[in-house]
Amino acid sequence: MKLQNLSIKRKLMLITMLTSSVALLLSSASFLIYDLISFRHLLTQDLETQAQIIGYNSAAAMAFRDEPVATATLAALKAKEDIVAAVLYTPDGKIFAQYVPGGKVAPSVVPPKLYRTGYRFEGGYFDVLHDVTLNGEHVGTLLLRSDMREWSRRAKRYALIFFIFVFASGLFALLLSSKLQRMISRPILQLEDTIRIVSANKNYEIRAENTYGDEIGRLMDGFNNMLAEIQQRDTALLNANDQLHARTEELEREVAQRQQAQDELLKAKHAAEEASRAKSAFLANMSHELRTPLNAIIGYSEMLEEETRESGNTEAIQDLQKIQTAGKHLLSLINDVLDLSKIEAGKMTLHLEVFDVPPMIRQIVTTLEPAAAKNSNVINVRIADGLDSMRADVTKVRQILVNLVSNACKFTESGTISVNVEPITAEGQEWIRFEVRDTGIGITPKQRQQLFQEFAQADTSISRKYGGTGLGLAISHRFAQMMNGHIDVESEPGKGSTFTVLLPVEVKTEGQESPSSETSLEPAKPQRPGASNQDTILVIDDDATCRELMSRSLSKLGLNVIVTGSGEEGIELAKRMRPFAITLDVLLPDRDGWSVLHELKTDPELSSIPVIMLTIIDNESLALSMGASNYLVKPLDRERLAVLIEKYRAGRSSKSSNRHSSNRTTEKREEFVPIKA
Repeated sequence: MKLQNLSIKRKLMLITMLTSSVALLLSSASFLIYDLISFRHLLTQDLETQAQIIGYNSAAAMAFRDEPVATATLAALKAKEDIVAAVLYTPDGKIFAQYVPGGKVAPSVVPPKLYRTGYRFEGGYFDVLHDVTLNGEHVGTLLLRSDMREWSRRAKRYALIFFIFVFASGLFALLLSSKLQRMISRPILQLEDTIRIVSANKNYEIRAENTYGDEIGRLMDGFNNMLAEIQQRDTALLNANDQLHARTEELEREVAQRQQAQDELLKAKHAAEEASRAKSAFLANMSHELRTPLNAIIGYSEMLEEETRESGNTEAIQDLQKIQTAGKHLLSLINDVLDLSKIEAGKMTLHLEVFDVPPMIRQIVTTLEPAAAKNSNVINVRIADGLDSMRADVTKVRQILVNLVSNACKFTESGTISVNVEPITAEGQEWIRFEVRDTGIGITPKQRQQLFQEFAQADTSISRKYGGTGLGLAISHRFAQMMNGHIDVESEPGKGSTFTVLLPVEVKTEGQESPSSETSLEPAKPQRPGASNQDTILVIDDDATCRELMSRSLSKLGLNVIVTGSGEEGIELAKRMRPFAITLDVLLPDRDGWSVLHELKTDPELSSIPVIMLTIIDNESLALSMGASNYLVKPLDRERLAVLIEKYRAGRSSKSSNRHSSNRTTEKREEFVPIKA
């Protein structure tokens, strides 16, 4: 049993017993040891005195070699019962005379170390050696050997007395401690009983009775005060619990109401998202549907303009140009709506490639010079030295800058538009800053709040005066964010505006691979020498109007145009005619253009023929990944199409791979994208 597990009564008794017993044992043992040591010292003195007397009386006998006299002198020790041997040794260590009571054998040799006077305790005996001298001359050595019987009897007697005394004292200490421990254990046990009752019954009104004024009494007072405080807190806790219960019921009702409201909001959110998706799908479908008649309007007007120009009817030319301008303006609006719907639907992707920045800037400025001249504006361009190339979506970068510069031209009259481009380093990353500054009407702080919102303009008066749908800046802002950049604006009404576009030198997107620019713009390999007609081009399109426009337009380039509205028939014509190029629409009646493209590119005899996708569906990345050489969205840019066809026709007849590489580089740099105002 462990000491800490004993009751306090037993602990107090045990402590009292231990302390008293240890003190008694130490004192008694000290007395016993002291007495035995003193007694042994007396024995030593007595035996040394006997040795001196016997040695003195035996000196003459040893000097004259009188052994009988020496023996008689030693026999006088019979009166000492504790003497067990007395021997006289000559100086050379031989026995001269001896006395041994009871016929015992005397010690034969004196140890060399005891030639001189001394004593020792050895083997239960006490030996004393004394030099025997006569007139200062050493004549022998006396050995007296005494047993320790007297010392042992005395030690045993004292030990018995010691144990009897200790046992009696222990019993008395036990009796006394059992009586005195109650003075300490009783109040503690009473306090323990009170604690047990309070703990079992949870009744904090019970108090411990205190009749003591010592530390135990103060302990009881402290316990009673603690019970009073617990009782007070328990009462307050019960009241608080009641209030909490009531409040919990109120919160439960409130949570239920909020849950109901949240469910309603969630339903409204889902309905709004569904409406947004429906709106985006509707806008996309309408944009695609509007592209088809626009393709015919713009295409026929361009052809009519060419025919009219040849006839010399200048008035009709101006009317046709107005039709083209209106159609292209409508096309830009449709493109904006389509871009916005794709962004909202999360289907807008980036096509990253490396391109030179200065040529792109100069091309944009050249394109927008007529718009600047319309309001008597001047465009100043400053490109920092050392600015070379960047990796981004060149189409979207161009569209952002075209929107900003065209807006500056539109809202500025007889002023200056400055385009500044420079590389900067910020936050450990390389950036390119495009700055478009104008001296136009400016923007108020209130107008800046909704500047990048969809279908929002500064105010209705500006919309009536300058036109526009309010999508250009919103789409530009979205494009900049997609490329990990941003657009900032600083403006003061009446003093002009400054738009700053900050884009990374190398745009990176997560989980998206940019199509290779060399793959998308590489002319097809020349057909084998056995090909039939090097000026034959195959047009596969389901729209009869588009087929007619393509046939009439391409025929003017001196090409033999073969048209079909069926994908199956197109594949058969490609195998039979071996054209130098194929234009392919995605929407076909019998099978979609993707499957036709796949079959063309997996056929070893047709895979080398370049395929130009001409469609109203904007999915350039898929087409390029499947092997298409180029991708143009309807309505078509006839000049762009003519450039591509001429290059592929030239590539068909070329024999040098160096020329192919040159065509790829030229085509990449001459790529043209329709401008959106």
